[in-house]
Formats: sequence, C-alpha cells, structure tokens
Amino acid sequence: MGTTKQKVLLVDDQESVRKLLEAVLRVRSYDVCYASNGPEGIEVAVREQPDLILLDVMMPGMDGFKVCQSLKQGASTKHIPVVFLTARSDAADREMAASSGGAGLLGKPFRSAELLETIGRLLN
Repeated sequence: MGTTKQKVLLVDDQESVRKLLEAVLRVRSYDVCYASNGPEGIEVAVREQPDLILLDVMMPGMDGFKVCQSLKQGASTKHIPVVFLTARSDAADREMAASSGGAGLLGKPFRSAELLETIGRLLN
C-alpha cells in the first residue's frame, strides 16, 4: 500500500532558490510544485492544493505578505500553512508574517535542517 506524498509549493522569483529548495525537499520525498511570482503562486495553490507553501517575501509586483493574505481569504486555500522565506527577518517582518496568516518565517540563507524541521512540524 503506497502512501500519498505530501506536496509543497515553492513560490520564489529566483530560479536558483527554487532549485535549491527542491533538492532539499526531494531528499525527504516531498512532491514539489512551483510558481515564480505571487499571482501565479495563488493560481497554483488553488489548482494543486499543496500541503504547505514556502513563500518568498520580496517578489516583484505582489509581495509574499499580500499573497498569503489572499490565500487565507480563499475557501480552498485558507487551511494551507505558509512559511515565509526572506532575506529580511527582523521583528517587523516577523510581525507582518504573523499578521498576514503565516505559520512561520525563515531567514535566507536558510539551513536545510531548520527548513525540514519546520516543514515536518507543520505537516505532522
């Protein structure tokens, strides 16, 4: 009997970051889907219904906080935990992450072990 793999959506405008995150996630056998900007991230989240979303904060057009707020207002996406990834992880960013509905915030560069521990805690 096979178990269903858990799916993680990566939303980041930098392909190098998406590839690094994918490599880390595949080690733990997560299914991975992608988006390269905020509006695409919302669209993919609605379509793919991931178990968790890793969301960059600083993206052109629509930042991660606005994306998360939009996801939390959607009936089909409000239950999905969102972890922000950001180069700016000061107190103001942590407050914005929490107030926009995020389940956590990890600074870039992130440590793979910390990332996997955070994902594991939120998915179990």
